Amino acid sequence: MNIDDATIRDLLALEDEQGVLSFYTGHTPEQAADPQPTAPIELRNQLKQLRARLERGDRDTARAVEQRLSKLDGPLDSLLDPKAPGRGRAMFVGVASGEERTVALQLPFRQRVVHDATAYVRPLVAALDEGRPALIVVVSRTGVRVLHWATGDAEVTEEARFEKDQALFRDDSTGPSANNPQRAMFARSDRDGFEDRVDEHRHRFLKQVIDDVVQRAEADGVDRLVLSAPPKLRDEVRTLVGDHDTIRVLVADQAWESTPAKEVAAHAWELLRSVHGDREEALVTSAKERAFAGGPGALGLRNVCAALNAGRVEHLMYDDGLTLEGFVSSQGTLHPRIEGAVAESDLTFSRHPLFVERLIEAALATSASVTPLNEPAAAELADHEGVAALLRW
Repeated sequence: MNIDDATIRDLLALEDEQGVLSFYTGHTPEQAADPQPTAPIELRNQLKQLRARLERGDRDTARAVEQRLSKLDGPLDSLLDPKAPGRGRAMFVGVASGEERTVALQLPFRQRVVHDATAYVRPLVAALDEGRPALIVVVSRTGVRVLHWATGDAEVTEEARFEKDQALFRDDSTGPSANNPQRAMFARSDRDGFEDRVDEHRHRFLKQVIDDVVQRAEADGVDRLVLSAPPKLRDEVRTLVGDHDTIRVLVADQAWESTPAKEVAAHAWELLRSVHGDREEALVTSAKERAFAGGPGALGLRNVCAALNAGRVEHLMYDDGLTLEGFVSSQGTLHPRIEGAVAESDLTFSRHPLFVERLIEAALATSASVTPLNEPAAAELADHEGVAALLRW
């Protein structure tokens, strides 16, 4: 399955008086044949650590969680089954209600068990960001396949076959007679000329297909294009794509002309993830440059919250290791602190220990993009409370 903003908003709305249990697990194809998979062991260790943390806190909550866990043997077995669909799987369960939600993606998750007031969605936010749509163009000497890739899955959306123009086969050469000793030389020249005409015809065919793909990517807001071609065509295809301000072009070292879509998706993911850190750093740099120049950028919690409250955020970014507390007003506005004019208003406020999740929720509600930051990009926001945003205006 694929996820979208609505998936995450729906999970954040999953409330339970005893909190929500969130389980994440990841699998690789090799683990399906492993007689002793490690995922169950890792999950048991995570559960042991969770129980220890809960025992040090509220005993009623600890008992409620233990009762719920005792009823989850079947669902957890399904979640951990290496032969089940999805390289990354997640399950969310209300402790008191028992309400369950599941997600399965082709992007693997790290083993994790979390109990909190609401669903722990940060791994899904990261998957949605890193797994945003991309187009894959697979070129061969006989045609082109175009695949749409998202969150680890790929499907063929277009296939164009290269057909030689019949005009290329016309023999309009008067040439020498069969008894002419130079006949072989002329025949070789004719073959070379024919191959040149075929290559020129293929070049025009590829240009038309690739131009259409690039236009479609720009129209749909797709910012990544993966190219695969045989070595003899690779440079030509890359030149045909050209350079674009809004599209990053990645060229595979392998030719995928006979590779099934599922395997193409896995190969493309390795290539796409290899440049994700560069994108994170570019986003942070852009936000800082905009903010320092007095333009559409915001740094720090107070400025980012104000922009979220006004619906101005185009792209929210935050340190993925960040844990924050903040306040939500009776009007639904976000505030890192109750101060100034807000403190003197008639609004009432509730404290939220999962304030980053509230930031995510507010961003998604206005169709903003969200990117969790890892090192080294996250370190660039250390002086700004780990939060920044690109603004719409």
